[in-house]
This record gives sequence, structure tokens and C-alpha cells, in this order.
Amino acid sequence: MRNKRPTRFNTFQAQVRKQPSSFRPQKRPSSSGGGGGAMTAPWKRASLHTLKIGPPPRDGIYFGAYEWTAGDIASVEAAAQISCSHYHSGYGNWALQYSSGHPHLNLAAANAAWDAGKAIVVQAYNLYAGTDTEHPAGFTVNKLLAGDYDSNLATFAAELRAFGKPCWFQCGREPNGVGQDYMGGFGTDGTQSLAAAIAANAAYNQFSPPAIPSGAPSTLYDGCSGATMPDGIGRIKAGQRYIHDFMVRREGLQFLTFDSQGFVVRYYKDGTDNQDVYDSNDYVGNEAYALTLLQRCSDPAYWYPGDAYCDWVSLTWYYLDYYDAGWSWLTGSDILIPNTEWVSSLSNMMTKVAAVTSKPVMLAEFGMPDGLDSDTAYGATKITSGFTTVLTSWSQIKAVSLWSNHESWLQVDIFPYDCLLRPNTTQATALQAVIAAHPTKFHSYVTLSDGLPHPRVL
Repeated sequence: MRNKRPTRFNTFQAQVRKQPSSFRPQKRPSSSGGGGGAMTAPWKRASLHTLKIGPPPRDGIYFGAYEWTAGDIASVEAAAQISCSHYHSGYGNWALQYSSGHPHLNLAAANAAWDAGKAIVVQAYNLYAGTDTEHPAGFTVNKLLAGDYDSNLATFAAELRAFGKPCWFQCGREPNGVGQDYMGGFGTDGTQSLAAAIAANAAYNQFSPPAIPSGAPSTLYDGCSGATMPDGIGRIKAGQRYIHDFMVRREGLQFLTFDSQGFVVRYYKDGTDNQDVYDSNDYVGNEAYALTLLQRCSDPAYWYPGDAYCDWVSLTWYYLDYYDAGWSWLTGSDILIPNTEWVSSLSNMMTKVAAVTSKPVMLAEFGMPDGLDSDTAYGATKITSGFTTVLTSWSQIKAVSLWSNHESWLQVDIFPYDCLLRPNTTQATALQAVIAAHPTKFHSYVTLSDGLPHPRVL
């Protein structure tokens, strides 16, 4: 999640630190607990260059996290008393860096993570125009599809090839926002915002995909434009497919495990996409048009790029159900949203995902904060509810990545949420209890597409 602004609705470090011995991956996979299955004998593995990250071999989830501040991963592992299987290594001095908006791999950091028994998550560009640092100034999907960034993608591909180990790969993330709509990509050149498209009644039929690159599948841009496909979503799909085709077909990076870039689970209650309804009311006189567009921008029937371009589906799911009563721009009804309603929100999204694909699902951002309080009984109920829902309600969910304490979230009266799990807290005790109740369902290392675990545990 990026920096947030108030709305009415609302470092994976280059040096991976040594973990306590109790948190290190097991040397040999176990038939129960810890994320492994029975070891194939005799052991013979294909080159890591040809393998991807598969789902856990049994029921359960990969347990991962973000590190925005040095020590965050160690804090999560100490709180849970189990190791993380993967890091979201996205920014700063971590495994993934951006220079002039173009992605680059920090090979030393990536290898350090792998040697510690962790998989990493990397990404290319955020696929919408704007001021985000995760794409170059003036970025548009139209330019991407025209080949303007091919040389930069080729440089990134060479860096990934030097790494040569299975990792999750995102083509951007969270385009439909959490507390706001980030959606762009509208207009004939893809530079207009969703709000501008609504104001102009021009959210469709403004995107004409270019000629298919030589050697690419003839279906590369199928379903990316038309009278019912929002231009912004169509461009995102086209951009995802283009980057996948570039990295896999052109560059031969078979070990990249592509996901669907973390569309947000938006608020759903009483059979209604409530957050979309709320946001549509901002467009006085055009509410119905706005509502339909907002709903389509968050619906996998529109945004999912297809099984040929995704190995995993990724979503963002937060329990942002507590709001500071002192915020001048909130009313009393905004203060508390019951946890059960966020569970309904996930159920609504997962029902839609299951209708379009059976691919495994990662909650690429998963947060359960109690405002800025890190040690509360209320926060503990969210941990219990959130993890129990994931483990028992939707077997398609195979991985979670816990959000931590990005500085943009720690601002009173702006976005005051601290999602970092800390040891010796009520939240930590709650998580340990969930793990103890489901001892085989938390996996501390990934299994690759050959059915064998991360080689660090062998």
C-alpha cells in the first residue's frame, strides 16, 4: 500500500539478519507442520531456472511479511514463533530498488534472502499514470505497449536472470486503492484519472491496443477493450500480459511466478459494494455511471488477466475498522466497522475470484491494526478472526503477507494504523494460539513446482 490521503470513507534490508535458531528453517521437510511434505526419494531436482513457486503441498498458507523498518521481519517471527517463508522486498535498500522509476534487483539482497530460506516478491511498474515512484515520470501503458520501456525491462530481466531462482513477480500493485481510488489509464492516451473519465462520461472505448509484437500470441490483447471494459482496467490487463510475454517469451525467465497485482478487497455489507456506493456519491448527477464503473474496476471478471498470464491471484485485505473519533472529517457512524463486515467483504471478493479461476490466492497485503495501539485485546480479536477466516473459510487462499509499519500509516488524523506484530503482546499471544490450533497449516518455507521444498531446508 502506498501513501494514503484522508478520504471520507474512510527494509527488506540488503543484509538479511541472522535469525534465532528456533526460527531457522528445518534442515529436512517434515510430514507435519512447518510447511513441508514427504521428501521425494531419490532426490533429484530440475534447474531452479525452470521452477516456479507452487502452493503448499497440503492445506494451509505460506506465512510472509513486509519489512519497512529494520527489524520488522524479526519482530513478526518472534511474535509468531515461526519463520516467515517469504519477504516482500520492495523498496529502498532491499532486493528491489527503483532508479528514475525503473525497477532494479539488488542481487546481494536477493541472494541473502534466498540463502536464509526465504522467497522474495519483486515487481515491475505500477500500471497507471501518476506521480508514484514505482514507474518513471510520464509513464503510461500506451508507452509500455509501444516498446518505450523495453530496454529498461531488458536490463531488469538480465538482473533477474543473474538471480535465477523462483520468486513471485508482480506487474504493479493495488491499482484500485484501499481508502481511495488510484485508478488511472483512462482517455485516448491513458493519462486520465477515473474521476476525469466519470466527469466526461468517457470511461469506455478509449483504448485501442497496438499491433501485437512479433512472435507474441494473437490473443495478447483479447478482452482488453470494448463497451463494457473500463479503459483503465483494460490497459492494466494489457500491460500485465505484455510484461509477462516480455519476461517469459522473450527473455526466457521461467522461474518468475506471476501474480495479479493485488487488487483491493473493498468494503461490502448487506449484499452491496458499500465502498463503491459511497464513492459514487461524490459524482453528483452521475452516480449510477460512477457506481457501475467503480464496481467493474474491482471485479476479477474484468481485471483478471487470465490463467495464461498468472500463476497466483493476489489481493489486498485489511481490517481498517477503527477510526479516530477526533478526526474532524468523520462522523460517529464512521468510527467502527465490525470485523464480521470485513469478513463479508473478503467472502464477496473470493466468490468472484473462484468464479473466474482456481489459481492459488495470496493476500499480498494483510493487515489487522487497532489504530496505533500494538498491544490490545481488541487487536487480538482481529488477529484471531482474520487468520481463522483465511484458514477455514477459503482453501484457495494459500499465502499471506503481513503489513508492518510504513511511516505513511503512522500519522495521527491522516492514516494512523500500525500493522506490525510485536513479541510479548496480546496480538502475538493470539497469533500463537491460532498457530497452535492449526499446527499443519502455517508453512515457513515455500514449495517449488517440482513438489520439493526450498533447497535451503533439504
